[in-house]
Amino acid sequence: MTDPSMMPPPPAKTDEPGVLDDLLEIFTSPARVFARRAKGGGGLAFIVVSLLLGGLLYSGKNVMEPIMEAQMRKGMATAQAQNPQMTAEQIEAGIAMQKKLMPVFMVLGAPLALFGLGLIVWIVAKVFGAAVNFGFSMVIASLAYVPRIIGAVITDIQGLMMSDTSHLVNPSQLSIGPARFLDPATSSELVLAVATRFDLLTIWVTILVGVAYASGGKLDRNKAIAAAVTLWALGGLFPLWGALRAG
Repeated sequence: MTDPSMMPPPPAKTDEPGVLDDLLEIFTSPARVFARRAKGGGGLAFIVVSLLLGGLLYSGKNVMEPIMEAQMRKGMATAQAQNPQMTAEQIEAGIAMQKKLMPVFMVLGAPLALFGLGLIVWIVAKVFGAAVNFGFSMVIASLAYVPRIIGAVITDIQGLMMSDTSHLVNPSQLSIGPARFLDPATSSELVLAVATRFDLLTIWVTILVGVAYASGGKLDRNKAIAAAVTLWALGGLFPLWGALRAG
C-alpha cells in the first residue's frame, strides 16, 4: 500500500475573484480586471451594476423627476409646433401618462444604457481589430460604468441637500463638468449637449473602455486611445441629434 505521507499534497485552492472584487479593483487596477475578464466570467457585473444604478436613480427621483418632466414638456411643445392640431388637453394627458411610467424609465434606464454602451464597444472593437466578442463587450460596458454609481450617489446627496428642486430642468445641471455652469434657459441645446460630453464621469468611463481595449482586447496603446476617442464621439451622436431636433 502507498504510504499516505509520501503522497504529494493536494493543490492549493485559489479563490477566483468575484464581481465584488471586480467592482473594487476597477478603481485601482482596471487593466488587471479587464485582462482577467477577457478570459471569461464577469457576466454578473451587468446585473449588479444595473440593479445598483437603477436603485440609486429611483432613490434620487426627487432630483430626476423635475428634470424628466421639464424634458417631457419641451418634447411635447416641439410636437405641438409640428402638429398645431394637438390640444392642451392632449399634451397634459400625454405628460400624465409619461409621469406614471417615470419610475419604470428610471429602473430600466440603467440596463438599457449598459446594453447600448456594450453594443458600441463591440462595434468599435470590430473596426479597430480588438479581441472583444459581444459577451466581453457587455462586461466591459458594465465595469466601465461603475463610476456612474459614484455619480448616482452624488446626485442623491445633492437631492438631500436641496430644499427645492423645481429649478432643475436639464440633466446638464447635474453634470460634473463645464455643462453644470451653463444656464439651460439661455444656452442652446446643442451647446449643452456638447458640454455634457466633457462630464468627468463620461471621460472616466471612456478611459476605462480604452484600458479594456488595450489590456483585454490586445490593442496597442495608440489604437486603444483612438478606439476610446471614437467611442466617446459616437456616444455623443444621439444627444447631438436630439439637440438639433429641439432646435
